[in-house]
This record gives sequence, C-alpha cells and structure tokens, in this order.
Amino acid sequence: MTSPCCSKEMRFRITPTPQSALAIGAAARVDHLRGARLASRVADSPPDAPSDPFAAVAPFYDLDLEGYEDDIEMYRRLGEAAGPRVLELGCGTGRVAAVLAADGLEVTGVDLSPAMLEVARARAPGIRWLEDDMRSLDIGERFDAVIVPLGGLQHLETVDDVVAAFEVIAAHLDAGGVVVVDVEATAAEDFTAGPQPLVQHWSRWWPEGDARVTKLVAVEPLPADGLREVTWHFDVQPREGPLRRATQQFMLRTFTAAELELAGRLAGLEVTGLFGGYDLEPYDDGSARLIVTFEHTDGDRDAHEEAE
Repeated sequence: MTSPCCSKEMRFRITPTPQSALAIGAAARVDHLRGARLASRVADSPPDAPSDPFAAVAPFYDLDLEGYEDDIEMYRRLGEAAGPRVLELGCGTGRVAAVLAADGLEVTGVDLSPAMLEVARARAPGIRWLEDDMRSLDIGERFDAVIVPLGGLQHLETVDDVVAAFEVIAAHLDAGGVVVVDVEATAAEDFTAGPQPLVQHWSRWWPEGDARVTKLVAVEPLPADGLREVTWHFDVQPREGPLRRATQQFMLRTFTAAELELAGRLAGLEVTGLFGGYDLEPYDDGSARLIVTFEHTDGDRDAHEEAE
C-alpha cells in the first residue's frame, strides 16, 4: 500500500519568500539576546531544581493526551509505505512508537527527558528507547523513516538548534527514506506580544493517583523571537489531602512552511509534501497543523547509495 504522504504524485514545491528569509535572519540575530535571558533564568533556578524539566509533569502526559489518536493512522500508512525501520525523535511517553511497534515495525524512540522515557519503557518494554538529544544524536544507523510528531520540533528554541536537528535527521535517513515533521500551524495570536489569559484545558480523573487532575495553560507569545512561552499547571486534588500543583514552563518555536523547507535544504533534504492535517489535505492559511514530508535530494541520495 502506498501512503499519500510518500507518493511522488503528492509532491509539493514551496519556495522561501524574501520575507521568510528575513524572518529567519531576524530570528538568528535575536538568538544571542535570548541566550542571555535563558542564562539568567537558569541562574535564578534553585540549586535542587531537577535536571529533567519535564519530571514534574511526565506522570500526567498520557492523561493530557487521553484518547488522542488523530495522527496514528497517518504514521501507520507511512510505516507500510516507507519500510520497517522507524526513528522517532521527541518520542515522549511512546504514544506513537508503541502503536507502530505493535504493528510489527522496528522502532527506535529518542527523547531528552528521563521521566518521559520511564513512562515509555513501562508502556512498551520491547522498544529501543534512547535518552538523547535530537540536535546531536549519532546512532550510526539509517532508517526507512524519521518522524517528529506532534510539535516535537517546536521545543528547539534557536535557529542553530533547528539546523542541527535537521542535520541529524538527514544523517539517519536511508536512501529512499521519508521524513515527517508535524508542528502547529502559525496563528494570528502568535504574532501578538504579551501574556494571554490562563485557560483551563480539561479536568479528568487520574486512576493511578486516585485524584482529579485539572490542566491550566498560560501562553505568552514572543513574536520578535518566533517563540511562545508556555506554562502548564496540573492541579492534583486527591480524594483525601490537600491540593498540589505541578508546573512546567517551556518555549515553543513557531514555524512557517518556508522556514522548514529552508532548514531541510541546508541538510540536503527536499520537501515532498505539504499538508494541513492528518488526512493529508493540502496546507492553507486556515490549517491547524503544518505537516511536511522530506526525502534526500538526488545528490545526497546518490551519495548514500554509493556508501552502501
């Protein structure tokens, strides 16, 4: 079965505009300013702050995505079409990887968070889980597909981070292989500076903790940096005892299609598909998702084949 996301007939071509090139340049120029801000934030952290920034919220991650399977069928079709060996970067608690492995694919999941990987290993102990950084990963192997689902790439805060990650992706992609990157599409509010109101996303029963958990989210767009500062609060109310709150704050980068294409080109990858949702409908200004597929450019693919 041929997946539409890998089909040559579905190939799209997009060309970076002068405006998008300027946006990338502007983002690069402010990276050094952001570095000072991040250094200050780290210096102000308490000495006993956990090295894993997601340690406090990892127990609630699957509860957050409870019942969410919108993207699963797309990755299943990808596995059927591309081949059996799949590398997932930013695998989190293994939501996607576990399904693909159950379908018989050979999956390697990579994440920087030990707490997330602890949940993933409990979910699917037979999968190879690696605690590593998508900006510097070097497994020494190539895969039929490399996937970065559900905004995993958006956790890369600087332009250098994004370029490094695409170099890692290209280095681990086999000749004829396919890359799938899924990020949130940019929205008007991403370009309006200032904090947005705190919003309750959901309130659910958490059987493992015998408690009710309520998730609240605050977002502050930083349009000059192409970032959003996101704060998650998980309020945990057990049957007995006081309410406690687990909080996580992180940055998410916003991307345009042209920026992703340019990052891919720098790594020797070309865009083969541009989609606005998991049914692989064409991407447009009203799309909620931005899903981009890549493959090696002809010259880079030939080099991989000669190396074999």
